[in-house]
Amino acid sequence: METLGSRIRTLRKQKKLTLEALADHHITKGMLSLIENDKANPSMETLYYIADRLQVDISSLLAEVSIIELRELLKKVEDIYNANTHFEDGPFLEMVHLIRPYIEKLPTCYESGRLLFYYVRVQSRLKLDDWEQNLERGLAMFKEMNMMNEWVKMKILHFWTYFTNHHYEQALQVGLATETEIKNKNYRVDTITILDLLYDIAVTYLGINDLENGRDYLQKGLELSKKNRLFYKIDDIYRVACYQAIMDGDDTARTYYFNKLEQYAIFAEDKLSYSYLFLIQIHYYNSFAHDYEKASELLERYHRIKVEDFTNTFFYIVEKGKNLYYLSHIDEALQELEKIKEIPHYLQHPYDLSMLAESYSYRALCYDKIGKLSRALEEAKKGVEFVAPFIDTPYKRFINQTYDMLCQKANSL
Repeated sequence: METLGSRIRTLRKQKKLTLEALADHHITKGMLSLIENDKANPSMETLYYIADRLQVDISSLLAEVSIIELRELLKKVEDIYNANTHFEDGPFLEMVHLIRPYIEKLPTCYESGRLLFYYVRVQSRLKLDDWEQNLERGLAMFKEMNMMNEWVKMKILHFWTYFTNHHYEQALQVGLATETEIKNKNYRVDTITILDLLYDIAVTYLGINDLENGRDYLQKGLELSKKNRLFYKIDDIYRVACYQAIMDGDDTARTYYFNKLEQYAIFAEDKLSYSYLFLIQIHYYNSFAHDYEKASELLERYHRIKVEDFTNTFFYIVEKGKNLYYLSHIDEALQELEKIKEIPHYLQHPYDLSMLAESYSYRALCYDKIGKLSRALEEAKKGVEFVAPFIDTPYKRFINQTYDMLCQKANSL
């Protein structure tokens, strides 16, 4: 294990300081040499002096783990997390194994707080024990250091630990309590973090069918973004608002938000934003306007963009499958829809989950068309059970109606 002396020696060399440069009337070169070789124990006053000269917090000298070691660990953990674009369990388990040996030895510093952040995130995702204890420890650490922006990010993580388990009311309570504390105590938090919080509160309100508050918080996010001349979350907000307008049957709002999304995509020159545009239009023409030829044309245009986005691929498959079904290409529709083996676990909003759950219903309709009513009922029932906990949406109604229709057909035989 690294000793106090070796930590001081490492930091001194990093700062390119000789013993002579570090020593003065307060502490001699000889005494510093003894401390670095662990042959003398410095007083707290001396430690504060050395930490000041090395321009580090004293905790980095007293810690069992050096700040350099923690920084290297944090970099490794961040790289693994950012590379895990499909949110697979294997890399998350690797992160747990990397961080776990350090958990009990973490000093109070930024690096420790961020390691706790990632540790809690993957612990929650993998449903491992004691994530709540580590969450509270991270929150307390950031508050002690007065790093309120990081504290809010940790509170947003707290929010998501509930949201991802479909405990939307609890998630909302965390989000609203965080917003209130920020206001009441005048915490200094950057605008991007606040926008994250407002967006999370907005979509949670929508997820529990409180549309008025959901729209209000989307508007708060837009106003804050415009006020600070930021474009962060703009496309997310417009996209959610556009889907909401489609479900509400509000053609004026749908057209307005679609135009805003198009303007953003043109401005940003972002292929992913263009793909969102096509998917929203395809969804509208397939499920609401019932203009299947137009949807088919847009599906082809979407395909030509060649956007490699894991999440969008799932929505594309559902829209492609349902479009083929309505155009009476049943075998092709079934082949497309069977590409979805299961709904991605990282999608958690009732809207997203219910939209993708339509894949069960369209597979059921395809099976019914080819004379496999028993298999059709199995698929349709899976969809009904999947969306049972979620709020009423056009998608949930379609899923339930499809199952009822097939049940009536089976009963009539």
